Amino acid sequence: MVGNKKYPIPKGYILNTVHDVIELLKGKLIMSDTRLGRVHYQVSMYGYDWELLYVVTEKGINKTEVALRVIGERKDKKKEIRREFALLDSMLGGGADVKFSDG
Repeated sequence: MVGNKKYPIPKGYILNTVHDVIELLKGKLIMSDTRLGRVHYQVSMYGYDWELLYVVTEKGINKTEVALRVIGERKDKKKEIRREFALLDSMLGGGADVKFSDG
């Protein structure tokens, strides 16, 4: 299963953010090739192991496409792809709008 998303952000910034995501999830880096835009890592949670492969491709000045593939024991791969993109979005300055109140 592969998910794709486009960002108006430079490739290098996205790759650095993906490495931050790996650290946040306490993932194990398998392979990182920044020239080709590939980052492959393993995550272990709730007794399951699965791997994620990011492929980050520059499509022009500040135009980047991110493809994310989930490999392994994860049953709901679509949900995991959405979760990973939500985490990446939040770290890139986007993410869900949050309303705050004092009460």
